[in-house]
Amino acid sequence: MSKKLDKLINQVVTKGLDPNVEMKPSGVEWIGEIPAHWKVKHLKYVANINMGQSPPSEEYNSDQVGTPFLQGNAEFGSHHPTPKIYCPTAKKYAAPGDILLSVRAPVGAINIANQEYGIGRGLCAIHPQTNQLEHRYAKYLLEVVRPELYAVATGSTYDAVTVNEVSNITCVVPPFSEQTQIADFLDRKTEQIDKLIDAERRKIELLKEYRQSLISEAVTGKVDVRNDV
Repeated sequence: MSKKLDKLINQVVTKGLDPNVEMKPSGVEWIGEIPAHWKVKHLKYVANINMGQSPPSEEYNSDQVGTPFLQGNAEFGSHHPTPKIYCPTAKKYAAPGDILLSVRAPVGAINIANQEYGIGRGLCAIHPQTNQLEHRYAKYLLEVVRPELYAVATGSTYDAVTVNEVSNITCVVPPFSEQTQIADFLDRKTEQIDKLIDAERRKIELLKEYRQSLISEAVTGKVDVRNDV
């Protein structure tokens, strides 16, 4: 995600869309001021958190027997995972629409469950509570609080966060109607920026193709380069 988009999401999620709204201290240093009518809560009070659990590896299969299973973030895509293994004995599940949060390195990676998944110990599933967190706003919020997760990540050989640390993530909670407005605004902006990024990538690919074609034609003598020497 571009730095421009990261900055936009951070600004809108913590300050809202009205530049003239009355502000108040949030009580959290990295957040600063927030609109006076917003609240600050821990994640556990506005969402249900389901930490993954891993069955023995011999219970996994690649024959599509059981539920698609995600051990960690290795199968994450730009928005949704692409599962490679299945498990008929999964103990913990993510429901469609749940936010999948990586709790092991890299801590903070996010995807959205587009179907039911079994989840292993590298992930947790976050299900926003009805009328507390709008699910799209919740995803943007979790992108903003990544630095808080990085700060508490621990581990002898790799970074990880516990269920208590995830539960106590700081959440900026506007009224539900404003969450929807913020999510709508960010959906539009992210789509616009994603299209610009895709267009730039296509230009780069075309330039690479042109470069390779030019080299090939010059090497095979199809282009007369004598006047360019």
